[in-house]
Amino acid sequence: MTPLTQPIRVIYNTRERGYRVKTWLAYTAVFTLMAGDAVRYTLGWWGWGSLLIALLVFSTTLFLRNQPLLTLKNVPWPLASLLGLMLLSTLWSAYPTFTLLGTAAQFATTIFALFLAGSFSWRHLLKIFANAIRFILAASMIFEFIAAAIVRGPIAPIFGNYEGDTPPAAAFYWTQGNLFEGERIQGIVGNSNLLAYAAMIGFIVFAVEYAIIGAPRWLSASSMATAAVSIALAKSAGIGFAMVAVGAAAIVSIAAEGKDRETRHRYYRVAWASAGTIAFFVLVYRAEVFEFFGKSPDMTGRSGIWKLVLGLIEQRPLQGWGWISHWMPGVKPFEGLVVIRNVPYYQAHNAYLDMWLQLGIIGLALFGALLLISFVKLWRLAVRHTSALYLWPILVFMGLLVWSLTESRMLIEIGWVLLVLFAVKANEPEEGLEPLGRSPKRARLLSRGPRQNRPRRHKGR
Repeated sequence: MTPLTQPIRVIYNTRERGYRVKTWLAYTAVFTLMAGDAVRYTLGWWGWGSLLIALLVFSTTLFLRNQPLLTLKNVPWPLASLLGLMLLSTLWSAYPTFTLLGTAAQFATTIFALFLAGSFSWRHLLKIFANAIRFILAASMIFEFIAAAIVRGPIAPIFGNYEGDTPPAAAFYWTQGNLFEGERIQGIVGNSNLLAYAAMIGFIVFAVEYAIIGAPRWLSASSMATAAVSIALAKSAGIGFAMVAVGAAAIVSIAAEGKDRETRHRYYRVAWASAGTIAFFVLVYRAEVFEFFGKSPDMTGRSGIWKLVLGLIEQRPLQGWGWISHWMPGVKPFEGLVVIRNVPYYQAHNAYLDMWLQLGIIGLALFGALLLISFVKLWRLAVRHTSALYLWPILVFMGLLVWSLTESRMLIEIGWVLLVLFAVKANEPEEGLEPLGRSPKRARLLSRGPRQNRPRRHKGR
């Protein structure tokens, strides 16, 4: 090595090490935010909180070292306004101290999302989420097998969120050990709906990974199969509807690529009309539909929860009760508001109602504007680019939108990270995207062989 090339190699190695640190930080944080109960049940609330603080410090430091203004200028105005309203709601909150805590948690989660948006390309983000979810699903299946075949019964958390040594209800167990019983499994995330949620996102990113050959084909295919099995065994009706919407969005976006404006909009009209028709029949025949999914006509108590939430909204429809993010135990009016089968519930089970409840009609309007603007930009990205890589953001986003009709998880943890990530990264200039291909993605997907078009390594922004 000559004296002239030595400084260049030192700089290159330093950048490589820095990029590996960012990547491992991203893996750790994505796992922690997507499988939070696995961490809380293993390390306890104090261990989980300490880990989150450490991740916040590292992600904030790395974000500030990586030209943060380039990322901040891509923050859409509804998102900035919504975050400001969360903080401002402390002035009229029914629980101002907890509003400050909830807002701090929301800002912390937002910072991590900005770190992801500013540090990684769409391709590398796909790899991060694919590998993190691959681990979660594989570990979940092994965990369920151990519970069913070796323990042959439920497994309680190491650190449970209850008093005493015995969980007060079945829902407090880490897993029920139902793998061979035909009942719902919970995986390491400790909740059937959250397992199905992770599996839905996993199925999407694994499918795109398979299409772009982002990993060995056998690995992507086996991961897709694991995700499909996880969704089937978790038996989440909300995720079932979300997967139908994701499939429809995939078909329409691929078919619309390269078509003239009139043809595209004709596809869109047919798609929206079909969606409306399906929604109408689901509403009319909801008893039969939910019975098919093994659910009660009231969607496992959700209609009762929504009535209670609407009752609170009627008391403060304009300003809301104040931001709190996930409802906190012991805080009125949420404590004891919803208790089903001896299990307290701390969410509205509908992200849109939850936003209205906490930030009023203004917050709901800002939230709707954020979702609409992000949807349009992600859709354009998917339709106008020839690479299947750019399908995964809109498909995951579509899944979140539909699933949020029955869950509030889009407002917290990995759900909020994904929302902020998509909203910010969709505003990046087109120059940062990968080059366009010569043919539309549908032709390339149909003709691509296992050894064709191996992707180049893409790093950085």
